[in-house]
Amino acid sequence: MKFLAILTVLSVLTDVTKCDTLPRVHIPSLGKIEGSYGVSLKGRTFSKFEGVPYAQPPVGRLRFREPVQLKPWSGVWEAKTVYRCMQNFPYTPPGDNYVLGNEDCLYLNIYTPNLNQSANLDVIVFIHGGGFMFGYGGFQEPQFIQDRDVVFISLNYRLGPLGFLSTQDNVVPGNNGLKDQILALHWIKQNAKYFGGNSDSITIAGMSAGGASVHFHYLSPKSRGLFHRGISQSGTTLCPWVLSESPLQKAKNLAAHLGCRTKNNAKMIKCLRRRPGYQITAFVKLFQPWLYTPFTPFGVVVDSWSDNPVLPEHPYMLLKKKKVADLPWIVSYTASEGLFPTSFFYSEKKYLQDIDTRWNDLLPFILDYNYTVDPRLHDMVSQKIRRHYLGNQRVSRSTFSDFVDIASDRLFIGDIYETARLHAAATKSPVYSYYFTHRGAHSRSELRSKSSRNFGASHGDDTVYAFKAYVDVLSTKDDRAMVDLMVDMFASFAHTGKANITTNWQPVSKNIKDPLVRLKIAGPKKLRMEASFLKNAKFWKSLPIMENERLFSNVGEVF
Repeated sequence: MKFLAILTVLSVLTDVTKCDTLPRVHIPSLGKIEGSYGVSLKGRTFSKFEGVPYAQPPVGRLRFREPVQLKPWSGVWEAKTVYRCMQNFPYTPPGDNYVLGNEDCLYLNIYTPNLNQSANLDVIVFIHGGGFMFGYGGFQEPQFIQDRDVVFISLNYRLGPLGFLSTQDNVVPGNNGLKDQILALHWIKQNAKYFGGNSDSITIAGMSAGGASVHFHYLSPKSRGLFHRGISQSGTTLCPWVLSESPLQKAKNLAAHLGCRTKNNAKMIKCLRRRPGYQITAFVKLFQPWLYTPFTPFGVVVDSWSDNPVLPEHPYMLLKKKKVADLPWIVSYTASEGLFPTSFFYSEKKYLQDIDTRWNDLLPFILDYNYTVDPRLHDMVSQKIRRHYLGNQRVSRSTFSDFVDIASDRLFIGDIYETARLHAAATKSPVYSYYFTHRGAHSRSELRSKSSRNFGASHGDDTVYAFKAYVDVLSTKDDRAMVDLMVDMFASFAHTGKANITTNWQPVSKNIKDPLVRLKIAGPKKLRMEASFLKNAKFWKSLPIMENERLFSNVGEVF
């Protein structure tokens, strides 16, 4: 059977190479694009266009500005390059260059099984994660999803200070990385038909910062009409790492270290435009006192100071006021979300020893409450967290799972859980939630932890079954079946607004006082509904962390 499968793939590859011409698309308002061919997991040929520009390069005078609409080009654009935006990459091996990518990076990757303009295929747009600091669109590869009749598009957006620096005024209002996404969605809405796509059936999806980005588009008035369904995996706008605190202070600190005066914002930014993008990106380390924590020093801001805001109010208030796009939504989390970032700490014993001995100093950065807890209360909060989860135990590899639970609850699960209930109460459209516990033969935690130990389903482990990545998800029968299930979930939800993987998937209750109803995905044939309140919610609500509802004393709490 293996021999026959190899022959089939070779036959498809041979047919591709025999094509007289590579796939071409003509967009009347822009120009001609030439791509190449790919082969799906099950041997299906598809057209791929990697590196399609959707905006002018955000360099020189356009640095720190909102993206500018693309101009037409002459000749044929060769779309055969996967780009990544300039970033400080946290998983760089010692001695390697940890600043990767280019400033000229606003490109799409488009994959389609049918270039006929009448094909009218559903469009799935994936927004990558990476804490708004790193990652790239090409990380999610198309081989799995291209076994279905969908147009799959991934996009790049500016990252770190180049994408999210803000001066808290109209000089640089902030959120340029999100504005990149909005312009990309406009481009897709206008041009999807040239790739066989249906502009009236666009589903946006993302994981981690990508999931939070998807949720942002439900809240931003600037994103209305650009999509029809959404999937947020492991991230929403209420997660503590999404909104950036003290953005002007950070901008001035960065500028001062690059030799720019900081008294006048306009002059400061003019100076920063003359500095190499490499230097600006490298100085991200100024804001990460220990390893790469907090992992999102530059992120989303409530840009109410802008003349043209994309997030005019805090996400919590937008949800409470029901200022939300009323569209179907899937929101999810995995069993061991906190393996990002903690699996990296497992890789070296000295990291866990450092956390144990410097607990009070490091925890506010690792758990991202340095800015949202009164400094006088830092030690008290840190010690309460330690006692609640660890008791009198030391932080070590033997208690690592307990430490993962801390990061899971604080950085992801607590606020995803809360967002699902708030969002469901704010819309008439269904909100579906799932809880992913399937830990396959391999996990995204392995590369970071340098260990094959089973810590549970990691942050991002569900995504790799729908979109090919570096994790091997094809080595067992169960894992291959999980690929089919997750691909079916994306494709069917993109088509109808309801995932066709079980007849029993009930939406989240519209009554905010009800427990969260979620689909537990423990295996390809282990699907069941659960209704529960979050185990440690009351503990976290007891802490004086000034975020979300705590910022608005007159609107009440969810729990």
